[in-house]
Amino acid sequence: MTDRLKKTALSGALALLCLAAAPAALAAPVGVTVRVEGGSKTILEVPVTSDGHDITTPSSGGSHPCDGTNNGAFPSRVPTPTAALDDAARENSVSWDADWFGGGLNDFLVNRVADEPATSTQFWGLIVNGKFASTGGCQIKLDQGDEALYAFDAFSKTAVLGLAGPGTATAGQPVSVTVTDTEAGAPAANASVGGATTGADGVASVTFNEEGVYRLKAERADAVRSNALVVCADPAGAAPCTSSDGTAPSVASGFGGSDPDLPGRRLASRDGRSRTILVSWSGHDGAGSGVAHYSVEVSDARDGAGANQAGPQWRTLLDKAPVNALHFRGASGDAYRFRITATDRALNSASIVTDPVLVPVDDRDRRLLRLSRGWKRTRAANAWGRTVVRAARAGATGRMRFRGTQVALIGRKLARGGRLRVTIDGRSRTFRARGRTGHRSVLWVSPRLRSGSHVLRLRSLGGGPVELDAVAPSP
Repeated sequence: MTDRLKKTALSGALALLCLAAAPAALAAPVGVTVRVEGGSKTILEVPVTSDGHDITTPSSGGSHPCDGTNNGAFPSRVPTPTAALDDAARENSVSWDADWFGGGLNDFLVNRVADEPATSTQFWGLIVNGKFASTGGCQIKLDQGDEALYAFDAFSKTAVLGLAGPGTATAGQPVSVTVTDTEAGAPAANASVGGATTGADGVASVTFNEEGVYRLKAERADAVRSNALVVCADPAGAAPCTSSDGTAPSVASGFGGSDPDLPGRRLASRDGRSRTILVSWSGHDGAGSGVAHYSVEVSDARDGAGANQAGPQWRTLLDKAPVNALHFRGASGDAYRFRITATDRALNSASIVTDPVLVPVDDRDRRLLRLSRGWKRTRAANAWGRTVVRAARAGATGRMRFRGTQVALIGRKLARGGRLRVTIDGRSRTFRARGRTGHRSVLWVSPRLRSGSHVLRLRSLGGGPVELDAVAPSP
């Protein structure tokens, strides 16, 4: 092991050994690659959209933050490598475990991924963008396009391999690929790749005798295995990747499942505080040629409280771009579906349509939500629209007209919260907003309503203060 790598690995090992993750995240997610290299095989190598969030593992003794604020590394939440590993493992049904070390250390030590546990002499190490990490994986900020690599027995290795080369080839004709030691920034000699061995310049000549889609990895006994290079080998004159890839990729939305309080729909306020929605996704192509690009469209639900009732026409937000996230500005009180299409290099494609995403009506939107005297507006950094209204006494009222089949009240239950009467189309329900919840919680959801136009009326009944943040009509 080189002196430089010894120092890097030792500092990383000491940090991890002395240190060592159900999200409550407000960090802006980014699209990254998570790779896990086991002792004899690659366990994961997938794109994922991730943010910094709290993590719970079997050995952690509860939920702990992994969002860059650990040890004051960053002043606010950021995406981190260990949080990205948590997201990737969950999305791909790979189990993993880590110990939590608190005190002045406040980080996780990964002790197992899949069926490969750390031993007394072999540890899991973190490598970010080809370089060994010098701190724990909850104290490093990931940016769009970064790679977080967890490698088994990493600290016994003298190099970290990276593989580059063309994505297409003609069957029977050689192509050159290059292997680099990314830690040292130098060519990696004597690495095995595709049945060939690299020379002193890190270059190997590889020939694919038959058409097909090949996944190459560079390996060397003393080095961390490389990233995958996907190469389509086609007959002479054939369009790239078309001769052996007839399977469409899969695509998944970063929204995850529907909202527990509104099955089949999702509240934008669960993950954010404004009408600017982060739409994210990931695609996988199995043994295929690899995802080339994505397209995203949006349609407006006819129901809601806003003026936009355009209906289910699809309009394009993103066209054939190699990215996995975008921001979309929704209208107050409207609901949106997103159609996401993944296309691979052989032009096979697959699409998904998300559940409707509901954009709540903020307490400040006087055009839609009409509030009487008796409500006092205050700033709240974590609230929807960053303000809430509170009625301290009985008699404060509100009114909103909407279209749909259900409506939810969003706010925060208070330790000494009072009662609120909700009336929809002349039928009333009363509930007590007492308890302890965070901002942007669902206070109450109406029964299912007939489809069409409805009038919502609110009245505070006293017995304590009532706090309201937003109202979310649902199609």
